[in-house]
Amino acid sequence: MMALFYTVVLLPAMLALWPLKPRREAGHDREGSQMDRLLTGIADFATGHPKPIVAASGVLLAVGLFFALQLKFTHNPLKWFPKDAEIRQATEKIDKELKGTVTLDVVVDTGVEYGLYQPALLDSFEKLAGQVKSIRTGDLFVGKVWSLVDILKEINKALNEDREEFYAIPQDKKLIAQEFLLFQLSGSDDLDEIVDMQFSKTRFSMKLPWIDVMDIVEKLFRQELPAPATATVTGMIVLFARTLYASIYSMGESYLIAGVVITFMMMFLIGSIRMGLIAMVPNIMPIVMVLGFMKVAGLPLDMFTMMIGSIAMGLAVDDTIHFFHNFRRYYNDTGDVRDAVRLTLHTTGRAMLVTSIVLSLGFFVFMFSSMNNLFNFGLLTGMTIILALMADFLLTPAIMSLISHPAPGTAVRP
Repeated sequence: MMALFYTVVLLPAMLALWPLKPRREAGHDREGSQMDRLLTGIADFATGHPKPIVAASGVLLAVGLFFALQLKFTHNPLKWFPKDAEIRQATEKIDKELKGTVTLDVVVDTGVEYGLYQPALLDSFEKLAGQVKSIRTGDLFVGKVWSLVDILKEINKALNEDREEFYAIPQDKKLIAQEFLLFQLSGSDDLDEIVDMQFSKTRFSMKLPWIDVMDIVEKLFRQELPAPATATVTGMIVLFARTLYASIYSMGESYLIAGVVITFMMMFLIGSIRMGLIAMVPNIMPIVMVLGFMKVAGLPLDMFTMMIGSIAMGLAVDDTIHFFHNFRRYYNDTGDVRDAVRLTLHTTGRAMLVTSIVLSLGFFVFMFSSMNNLFNFGLLTGMTIILALMADFLLTPAIMSLISHPAPGTAVRP
């Protein structure tokens, strides 16, 4: 808003005080002819081959959408650092040697008093521990699992002369209750950290490098726990994860609302419902293609890369509004799509080309960063700006060539 204010108020005032000097005709013609030839060639190519351009764009959009729909949100700040960064190497070393630096807890509620005395339930805990330990998702794994079962097996072994064959879950409910009672009477408070006083709820803890296996763990517990027991994944790290997921979904809703609002604004500014809907195609296409590229290139969709969509949409819509506004004016004057596109690119197209190059280079500067998240941000945002310019220069004129018809009484240039 400040940039708009300075452009329409401050800049004219400065030009009034310090007017620009006229450029020399020779230099102007030489420079103008070079850019004009380029823009004329683009206009003639786009309006001369509309069907192949639209067909190719449709294929690219479909392929990009196919891969974009396979993207999943993941947020691992450790991956932002390069592999040779000391902090990443140290954290990965700790993960490897200590089997994880993050603690994930699952609270199991049996729903009944002293429900944790049931051998079948405790057997399911032991089975779940084995399944959770076997989880491997790329570099992510569950390194260590401990629960009430581990304490019970230690108690049972200690009460039977430390023989290894008794490191197991007793299959008698009364015996389990007696062993827990003896352990509490011994003065140990270990049970207080993982069970409640009624032995109806317990905590199942595990160590892992990061939280991306949270959904897998929750699904396993829901499948294996006998009714009426329920499981809830919890803890500070889970609160952080759910905050991220809530942010990503709310951001997705914001994109949808912004897309609808911008579409109606395009209809209002252009003065046509059909043209307003068509104008959104070159705005959405670059974002979809970049999302598809992210999937193919293995780049993560996290809170950082999610910002690209809002930035790219704002920049792309700006160019599209300028293009359609001038195209409609020239088309109403000439009645010919090719002439209207030529005149649009010779005027508005010049500014669109220069601003897109400047903006993309400004974002490509981030590729010199040593942080992976900044590198990805600069690369993807710069790509989106270039793709948006190509869509405005090629796809939009091609679509106009297919759908535009001279108004009655308009003189069409030969």
